[in-house]
Amino acid sequence: MDNRTQNLPEGVGEKLAQENILTRDDIMYVDNLKMHFPITKGILKRQIGAVKAVDGVSFGIKRGQTLGIVGESGSGKSTIGNCLLNTLDITSGDIYYEGNNYKKISKKAWMRMRKNLQMVTQDPFASLDPRMNIFQAVAEGLQIQKVLKDKKEMEAMVVRQLQMVGINPDFRFRYPHEFSGGQRQRISIARALALQPNFIVCDEVVSALDVSIQAQIVTLLMNLQQQLNLTYVFIGHDLSVVRHISNNIAVMYLGKFMEMTSSEELYAHPLHPYTQALISAVPIPDPEVDRTRSRILLKGDIPSPIHPPRGCKFCTRCKYADKRCREEEPELTDAGGGHLVACHKAAGA
Repeated sequence: MDNRTQNLPEGVGEKLAQENILTRDDIMYVDNLKMHFPITKGILKRQIGAVKAVDGVSFGIKRGQTLGIVGESGSGKSTIGNCLLNTLDITSGDIYYEGNNYKKISKKAWMRMRKNLQMVTQDPFASLDPRMNIFQAVAEGLQIQKVLKDKKEMEAMVVRQLQMVGINPDFRFRYPHEFSGGQRQRISIARALALQPNFIVCDEVVSALDVSIQAQIVTLLMNLQQQLNLTYVFIGHDLSVVRHISNNIAVMYLGKFMEMTSSEELYAHPLHPYTQALISAVPIPDPEVDRTRSRILLKGDIPSPIHPPRGCKFCTRCKYADKRCREEEPELTDAGGGHLVACHKAAGA
């Protein structure tokens, strides 16, 4: 067996290697992930339906790179992030981190591995305990994982983490309400880095910040990635920001990936009508060009994940949809050069 797949179940590793899906550099692989939240009714909690937040997605993430996931609110982006950190019991599918299947990891082994997987959330004020000062917040993970027991070593570690993210360590005994939104996000990043992880889920980390602060946070994340060889899953809805930081981008709609390819290829040659509509909405710095270009306006709202459309999930809002689109769901196929798209109308699909 290839040493890059030696930790995978028999047969799975060979299959992934043969299909060139899993490589030596892959840190994580997700195989047909589904996350359905049950809807219950009555005293007996009888299940009458399910919210199909994630409905069968597969992808790999290379070590030291960034996978961007974009889409409208309610498309399932944040749910994927939580599944990757094992905070949700997935409905079906498999997640492999460094060859280890989440389903087959013991609780004790997971606790040891958990420090390598961290998250930075959208609202740092909500994620930071208002009763804990910044020193306590950053040191909390070190105490739980029992990484450092000596108080002086722990304080030195916290000081280094705060300096790394651009926070004055003299402020370490202040509380979250004494900092601005951008500073709180830097503190959240410092807390995530305290355990020296190699994989971080960034869930809408700049969407609540001013544009100038967004640029600072994105630049900080990119610098930290180079210094520490971090791997990111960057979840967002601002395509210009996602493009700047990501190596590869997956466009998500109603629990499915509509398109997935490299960042530059996606913006240069978007194939899916949904991707084209999202890119047409991205502002262009030149006012004259921005005024003259044509925009693609999507009609209606994203359908309910409880009762998604029968065929293509996007067919209810797509101007190209026909009978086949409404009856047959397209698979995510290679349109050439590793550019994956799920559309019956896309060239090469």
